[in-house]
Formats: sequence, structure tokens, C-alpha cells
Amino acid sequence: MLRRSLIATFAAIALVATFATSAFAWPANVQGTPDIDANSMTGYYIWHNHAGWHLRTHGPDNEHDFTARLRTDGTFTDVDPVALENGDAVMEEGDKTLTIHFHTFGATDGVNFKIDGGNHLLFDLKVDGKHIDKDDIFLGSRGVHPRHNPFMIKR
Repeated sequence: MLRRSLIATFAAIALVATFATSAFAWPANVQGTPDIDANSMTGYYIWHNHAGWHLRTHGPDNEHDFTARLRTDGTFTDVDPVALENGDAVMEEGDKTLTIHFHTFGATDGVNFKIDGGNHLLFDLKVDGKHIDKDDIFLGSRGVHPRHNPFMIKR
């Protein structure tokens, strides 16, 4: 009887640990949607929530050319472009690299995706051919900035 009880307890702990690491393991500073509206600054807006990852580019005035390369040691899944126009593209290079190229002006373009497995997500973000300043990258609901660009988010 004790043996069955111990086996059941360890099985329950393993199940909870599996769901916790896959669903909630990304850091708190990237959780929730950053403030973004028509008057927001030109930049990248990135967040994670129960539906996965979300990346938006915003350029309220002049046209800007946003290019980015995202890499993971997991697998990109459920890649879904958002509000793209002619000439905008989201390209999967295998299952570990995602490349975007958006011409953004007066609006917001983006992509939603999930990562299956893996321990990190690397962002290399550019605007108009140059690495965008870290102060123009907004992470999570608090709009925090990474320490540098490129940057990595670890589980």
C-alpha cells in the first residue's frame, strides 16, 4: 500500500513539473502585452502569454525596414503572421530559425509563434539596416528593455 502511494505521489509530481516547465517557464519580465497603440514609439514589442510568443514592429510615421532573426534550441511551431502587407515576410529556416522582414509605417506588423522544447530564444533585431537600440525594444507588460541587442531569453 505504501509503495503504491509513493509511486502515485512521484507520478503526480512529475506530471506537475512537466506542465510547469513547458507552460510557465519563460521569465516574468516577458509576460503580458506591452502598451502599443498608434502613438507608440518606433520599435519592437515582444511578449509571451498562454497563447505563446508575440512580436510586433511599430512605425508610427515614416516607413521603416524591420529585419530580425530569431533562433531557438527548441522548435518553432504555430507560426502565424499578423497584419502583413505586400513585401512583408516571415520565413522559417528549418525549425530552429525564424526570419522576418517587415516594411512598417503608420501601423503594426507582427508574428505569433510557439516554441516546443528548448531552453532559450535568441533575438537579433534590426531597423533600417542597423541593430535597433535596446531602448526601442519593449518586453512584456512592463515594457522592459533588454541589456543589449542581440539578446537571449532563457527559460
